[in-house]
Amino acid sequence: METIFVAMLVWLLAAAWIFFLVSWAVTGDVTAGEAIIGSAVALLLALATARQAFPYVGTFSLLTLGGGAVGLPILRAYLNRLAHAQMDAELIERACLAYEFDPKNYGSLINLAEVCYRNGLLEQAVYHLERAIQTAPIMAANEKRRLTMWKDELQHAHQLGYTPCMHCGARQAVGAVRCDRCGQLVLPLLVQGRWIPRQLMQKVFWVWVVSVSAIALSLFWGEQLMGLSALLAILTTLATALGLIVWIIRKP
Repeated sequence: METIFVAMLVWLLAAAWIFFLVSWAVTGDVTAGEAIIGSAVALLLALATARQAFPYVGTFSLLTLGGGAVGLPILRAYLNRLAHAQMDAELIERACLAYEFDPKNYGSLINLAEVCYRNGLLEQAVYHLERAIQTAPIMAANEKRRLTMWKDELQHAHQLGYTPCMHCGARQAVGAVRCDRCGQLVLPLLVQGRWIPRQLMQKVFWVWVVSVSAIALSLFWGEQLMGLSALLAILTTLATALGLIVWIIRKP
């Protein structure tokens, strides 16, 4: 009975996998070839579970399909954020160039402030909004109210007191748009987040380590323990691993 239940659950996960892969292929998130390969893998796991092709095939299939069902949406959300960051980086790069051409350009200062605020660069946002208000105090009534709200928010936020250059590591003034050491524009690099791919790789590595360790330990409990003790040990191991994975993903 337990084997039948596991097989049905694996088939359900496989069907969900195929549905999402086809949907993502239609929207262009994955290619048709990737959708076909992913669907074939899901079907093979489901068939292997139904036929008990190898020991612990049900556990392995559940962990593989279930883990992917959790991991893929997280990766997709990350890629969407990265795409938005890329667009914001292009926008802020144009604003930086316009600001360098004319430091009193009201529109460029407003754009710099808005994009910085949208990407969590609150200190830089407040600085550039203040400069914009100083440039055109008569036409900045709305901006003055917004500046008051941003300053209140800044008081409760962690302040660095500088703008880091993600290209060379130098610390620049909060209002700097170009690095004094390497000459790169600092705000587009911050908005785009060039350090994120490296962090992502580190997170993927540690998620893989935790997952493999949890699988190995679960198989060990299943071999060494019996009945309810084995089930409790496996569930505890998997719950702990899931907690560690969530902590790794959310860790800044």
